[in-house]
Amino acid sequence: MPAPFASSLCGYRDGRPNTSDKGDQGSITLGKSFFEAMGIPADAVPPQQAVGNLMAAHMADDLQSYLAPAAPHLRVVPEKPFTSFEQFSHLNAGQELRGDMAADVIRAVNDLQRFSTAPGFEDDVRATINIHLDQIRVEIQQAEERRRQLLNLLGEESLLKLDITVSRAMENPVPGQGTLSHLIAGLSLKWTLRTDRAQDCRSQGSKMAALRRGRMPHFAAVTMEPRPSMLALLGKGSGDIDCVYHLNLPALDSAIEEYCSGTQRKPRLAMRDNFKRLCEHRRVRDYDELRNYLSTL
Repeated sequence: MPAPFASSLCGYRDGRPNTSDKGDQGSITLGKSFFEAMGIPADAVPPQQAVGNLMAAHMADDLQSYLAPAAPHLRVVPEKPFTSFEQFSHLNAGQELRGDMAADVIRAVNDLQRFSTAPGFEDDVRATINIHLDQIRVEIQQAEERRRQLLNLLGEESLLKLDITVSRAMENPVPGQGTLSHLIAGLSLKWTLRTDRAQDCRSQGSKMAALRRGRMPHFAAVTMEPRPSMLALLGKGSGDIDCVYHLNLPALDSAIEEYCSGTQRKPRLAMRDNFKRLCEHRRVRDYDELRNYLSTL
């Protein structure tokens, strides 16, 4: 079953489907067949807003509405960082360490020095206190410099936000603390795919697997890309992502059959075989499967 919002995001720009690569004539021809299978009229105008942002907003609303009756404990939110969730919250430690951790100590030292200037202190006692306070300042400065050197050596992970997150509340093992947010699924949305965009998805999944503490959330890409060769960049990956969900797989299947039928051209036949394998191996799945799967978590 196609995503109910998919058609509203489709349209033509300069006679080309907005799912097509303008530099790839095959992509344009296949894209037109794809839109015809979807029932998109030739005069359809694409949204004026960035289609990727609209896709995320519509998809978050659709998933939340679908999950509300069957899984009301799940919360669907677009654009959220890994570190918002308990499996990845330890990654916030680096940011906290980069703050001015000695500020409170310095304030206490200054307060003590002001107190030592009050009447009633012998001059030699006051001088001794000031010597010790100055030494404390020096030691704090040296410790801070060393801490920053170590942080610079450690480096910092560059983490993209997840386009859509599905999470649930869980009990905090620390007494007296609030509930935690547990990530059960993260989705990377790509209206269409290019080589670099595909690498973003795989890099994100690889980092999630390496940096998590606890169970790996379901991580998948969601796209409207019609070209099997581009889908294969993710679908034939090494496990960085679980699978690719397509917003209208039935229409794409029909379009590829039409595009490849009545020809003996090897590239087109290879395209059809590639697409069939991706679907049969469940590397590419229908959007409806995503909704159904999330409702079981």
